[in-house]
Amino acid sequence: MTKPINYFSSDENGNENEYEISVIIPAYNAAETIGRAVDSVRIQKIASLEIIIIDDGSTDNTAEIIEALTRHDCNIHLVRMAKNSGVSAARNEGIRQARGEFLAFLDADDVWLADKLSKQITEIRTNPQISLVSCNSHLISESGEYLKEGHVNRRPVEGIDAWKTLLIYNFLPTPTVLTYRHLVQTLGGFNENLAVGEDLDLWIRLALMGEVRVLKDVLIHYYDSSGSLMKRYLSQSETIVMPMLELHLFEQKKKLTVVEIRNIRGLRSFQMGCNLFFAGEYLESIPIFMRAAISGVRPIKSLLYIPRALFMAVINWTLRKI
Repeated sequence: MTKPINYFSSDENGNENEYEISVIIPAYNAAETIGRAVDSVRIQKIASLEIIIIDDGSTDNTAEIIEALTRHDCNIHLVRMAKNSGVSAARNEGIRQARGEFLAFLDADDVWLADKLSKQITEIRTNPQISLVSCNSHLISESGEYLKEGHVNRRPVEGIDAWKTLLIYNFLPTPTVLTYRHLVQTLGGFNENLAVGEDLDLWIRLALMGEVRVLKDVLIHYYDSSGSLMKRYLSQSETIVMPMLELHLFEQKKKLTVVEIRNIRGLRSFQMGCNLFFAGEYLESIPIFMRAAISGVRPIKSLLYIPRALFMAVINWTLRKI
């Protein structure tokens, strides 16, 4: 049984919350977009809100831009990291500085629509069992063109068993999430040992503590960055993300049937194989598709991808030799 959530939580020092929401924004060389992101927070219809921007060792003028913003708004706080430490360490430092009852996460190149926080706060206060609230999004290209709706390819799941679906695929982009600060602190924040998948890891742990609610409203514009962590570490996802998921499967094995565990492994492998294949990592996708086929989940589709991957790998090798 999940313990009821206390709306009037205090921080670890016993101090009452000073704000309703703390917005955590990590920023690394984000001079071109940080102003746009902050503006999208300032239009939120929330009376008590702080914006904590963590400059993660930027080498451009990100910090100077943030300092200028703080001079015009006393609720904007700049936190400087001594060196570039990664998004997890930056967010965790922001969480340590936060004094809001709730936490909301925004990346420096994304934007919220005006009703994002007010709709999520209204929703999370309807039920003390809700541990996090998300929403729908529009994926936008770097040039500003609409690409797709967030929920089209990754159907969200609500309720107390949403963590099971999160083990298969992540339907919670980081900028969509609003949750309780004391829950995140209890869980220890983001795992700084994970180069990628640190957000999924935390969402799974939060989902295990209560119910997940997902609003159908499109409340963020999520920008498709060519330099995103997931894209940079895609070829290593097998060695980074899978061990994290296997740990969750081990810890929750008493809550899962043998069939559920097999399906989770098979569907996650099939999805990972597809991600690698369509990113041009053809040879890397082959053992992943083989594992999916062995699991008995989508075996025909998985096996059909293997000769296609081999063919494309040969084509690429031939083109490089010409």
